[in-house]
Amino acid sequence: MSKQVSRAQLRANKNINAQKSRLTKREIALYLMIAPALLLYLVFHYIPLPGIAIAFADYRVGGFRGWVGWDNFRYAFNLTFFWKAFKNTWRFTILNYIFGFPAPIIFALLLNELRIKSFKKTVQTISTLPNFISWVVIGGMFISLLSPSTGYVNSVIRLFGGEPIYFLSKPKLFPWLFTLMRIWKGVGYGSIIYLAALAGVDPELYEATVIDGANRWQQTIHITLPGIKPTILIKFVLSFSSAMAGLFTPMYVLKNPMIAETAETLGTYTYNVGLIKARYSLSTAIGLFKSSISLVLIIITNIISKHMTEDGRSIL
Repeated sequence: MSKQVSRAQLRANKNINAQKSRLTKREIALYLMIAPALLLYLVFHYIPLPGIAIAFADYRVGGFRGWVGWDNFRYAFNLTFFWKAFKNTWRFTILNYIFGFPAPIIFALLLNELRIKSFKKTVQTISTLPNFISWVVIGGMFISLLSPSTGYVNSVIRLFGGEPIYFLSKPKLFPWLFTLMRIWKGVGYGSIIYLAALAGVDPELYEATVIDGANRWQQTIHITLPGIKPTILIKFVLSFSSAMAGLFTPMYVLKNPMIAETAETLGTYTYNVGLIKARYSLSTAIGLFKSSISLVLIIITNIISKHMTEDGRSIL
C-alpha cells in the first residue's frame, strides 16, 4: 500500500510540475510586453560591449593597428579640454542633485496636499507632459523665449525699461538656466513614483498626530518623509547609474561658442573626438572612464544606504 501511495504522490507531483511549467495566456502576454525592452537592451547595450576593447587599441578609420594598453587614457588625461569637460559635467551633475533630485519629492508633497481631485489631476497631467517632449524641441522653445530680439522674456524686460539680455551667451548663467530647464522637463514625471509611495502611507498615523496637536509641517517631517524614505533611497542610489548621462542632447542643442567653456561636457566632447575627428579609440576610452565613475558612485552610495535603512540592508 505504501508503494502505491508513493507512486500516486509522484504522479500527482509530476502533474503539478507540468501545470506549473505551462505558460498561461496571461504570462505569455507579460513576456511579450517585456520582450521589446529586453531586445532594446540586448541590441544597444550588451551586443556592443566587446567594442570596449577599442579603448585599449589603436583603432582608426583604416581599421585596427594594434594594442596600445593604457596610452589612450594617458593621452586623454593630459588634454586640457578633457578636464574642462569633466569639470562641467560634474557641475551639471551636482546642480541636478542639489535642485533637480528634491524637486519631484517637493512637487509630490505639494500635489498630495491638494483636495480638489479634478484640479490635482489637471496639474499632474500638465506637469508630466514636458517629459515627453524632445530636448531638441525644448531647446528650440527656450532659445526662442530667451532671444534678445524676439523673445517674450526680453520683451517683458524692455516693457519695464530694461536692456535686452542674451541669456544663452553668458557662461556663468547657463548652468543655472539649464538646471531650471531640466527641472521643468522632469519634475512632473519624476513625482509619479513618489505620489504612489505617498498613497501607501497609513492615514491613521496622520489622525494620531492630529490628536497630539501636530501641524502639517510636523506631519510631513515625522510621518510623510519617513513613509516614503525607502522610495527616495532607491531612486537616489539607482540615479547614480546614469549620473553623468542625459547631458549630450540638450548640450548639443543649446551649446554655442559663447558658452562653450561651461556647456562642453564629456558627452559632447566624446562626440567631437569620436565622430567629428574620427579618433575612435580615444573617444571609447573617455566613454569608458565616464561609465567607470558612474559604477563607482553607485557602489559607494549602495554601501552608504546600509546605514540609512532600518534593517541595515543595502538597496541593491
